[in-house]
Amino acid sequence: MTMCTLNEAKGMCGYYGHSDVYFAYYNGNTWLDDIPKKGNSDNLVYDHAVCDNDATVEWDNANWSPKVKNLTKAKTRCSLYFVNKDTAMKNCIASKKTGVECLEEVMSQTTEMAYDETFENNLRYIGASPNNYVTFNGESWRIIGVMNNIKSTENGAGESRIKIIRSASIGSIPWDSSGSNNWARPASLNTTLQARSEASSSLIDNAVWNLGGIDTANKTASNFYTAERGITGCGGNPNTIVWIGKVGLIYPSDYGYAVGGTVRNTCLQSNLRNYHTNSCVSNDWLKYSMNSLYEWTIQSNSTVAYAVFAVNYTGYIDGAPISNSGYVRPVVYLKSSVKITGGAGSSSSPYTLSL
Repeated sequence: MTMCTLNEAKGMCGYYGHSDVYFAYYNGNTWLDDIPKKGNSDNLVYDHAVCDNDATVEWDNANWSPKVKNLTKAKTRCSLYFVNKDTAMKNCIASKKTGVECLEEVMSQTTEMAYDETFENNLRYIGASPNNYVTFNGESWRIIGVMNNIKSTENGAGESRIKIIRSASIGSIPWDSSGSNNWARPASLNTTLQARSEASSSLIDNAVWNLGGIDTANKTASNFYTAERGITGCGGNPNTIVWIGKVGLIYPSDYGYAVGGTVRNTCLQSNLRNYHTNSCVSNDWLKYSMNSLYEWTIQSNSTVAYAVFAVNYTGYIDGAPISNSGYVRPVVYLKSSVKITGGAGSSSSPYTLSL
């Protein structure tokens, strides 16, 4: 029996004879015996509902259940329609909604994406191999997620924007060549990234990047996320806590929150210094295949001026001297108006973008 939340005290939702509402479930026009489970093998996601007696349905994705509104009569029937996620995405693309809207509407219903439950409650791709590929700048990139409250100026309004990372590194480069872990100074790697010629630059805009520092990698993804937005900057300049620009790097929290599978809850409670245990690494798509080198993040050590945090080649977060060479994968925020115009998100059929 399906449970739901009513706006009037008309009884529990279920079947005739037991309550006020009868639910019928359909895959397109094919009747289903029961409501499909979230993350089902047929990749079915909720599409729409039709009720009699002027009742309506609001889909509760978090609890994977319908909320019936305007229930005024007993023996009301609601038919819930589900479609394959690829069909749902194509329908969303055809409706001219933004990429943010389509990811939230369709992909949030799958096990490939999850809300991180931070105070911004960002929607992130998770797991070992989600279908989050996108063509950007004529290259293969991947979608980190839909990030909320992203500002283009310090005093500007926050908005939801898609955050993407280049699939492959642009090379092995020191984080800074002059001995300071202040990204906003700018660090030499910052200068290198801003000088890159982005053929798709019309799709991106400035963003406020939080530069709050932290003193150790023995912290959870949540601890790192909070520190990013804190008031203590890097060891090179404790007062530098934000930077405005177009091209940056991942945060340690991005790496931590990308974990999926049955180990997700365990890993999110683990320190990122221990992410190479509990199968966290094998269930984290952001782990980059590399040999004996770090991958740089944008977050600095708050007490040591020559160190920043990086993803060790075995898959855990650790501090690293900024003069060392490390892999670099640029990260950008797409404009909120960018639309997904095609593709299925797979490596062979990546999403395409346009304004």
